[in-house]
Amino acid sequence: MALPKLNTVEYFCKLPVSGIEAKYRPFTVGEQKVLLQALEDGENKTIAHTVINLVESCSGLSESGDSVRHLSNTDLEYLFMQIRIKSVGEETTIQLGCKDQPECDGITPVKVDLNSIQVEGEVKDNKVMLTDTIGITLKVPNFNEVQGIVEDVATISTNDLFTILAMSIDSVFTEDEVQNRSDFTEKELDDFMNELSTEQFNNVMEWFNELPKLVKNVEFECSKCSTHNEVKLEGIQNFFV
Repeated sequence: MALPKLNTVEYFCKLPVSGIEAKYRPFTVGEQKVLLQALEDGENKTIAHTVINLVESCSGLSESGDSVRHLSNTDLEYLFMQIRIKSVGEETTIQLGCKDQPECDGITPVKVDLNSIQVEGEVKDNKVMLTDTIGITLKVPNFNEVQGIVEDVATISTNDLFTILAMSIDSVFTEDEVQNRSDFTEKELDDFMNELSTEQFNNVMEWFNELPKLVKNVEFECSKCSTHNEVKLEGIQNFFV
């Protein structure tokens, strides 16, 4: 005789970057076990791929024709956060070092309310002017694109960053014409990027730096030296590792 099927509650949330209305369910005990093993392993690559696999299993995006792997990192992190809240609870405990006293090796357990984590930043006009007459349009890179370039976002190199920026250029325009990404080669784009001045490059970086991200300001007293610390957490691994 087969065992009865357990009913699963489904929830919905709006993703902050794409605006997609995503359906999701809590993860199962088996799925939680795999996630905990990845967190214990501590490898950023392992954690990232475990999270993406879990979100694929727990969300209904594939049913609606969307792909979890085509979400931006922030949308992916936000959706995982909602799944985790409904699965385990609103609170997590992380271990933080003493930032204000570098010589102190104290590690302090700090409780974080996941519902209090904010989405900071916004997707602004995707046009960035490089000169008075030349500009580019940018798109937010998705998880698949970033992972195809760098395996571990915590150790991203300058060359990887440059590649991601170039990959995110959707078009180059002047007063007279627009050249879409399919109109120029990788070498032409690489040459174009290398010709940017420091100021122009920083203008492009500013657009990326202002994209939405998960943030939480945390204050705590070091358990060893009692120094008061103020730390800004950003990104999903800060909240669970």
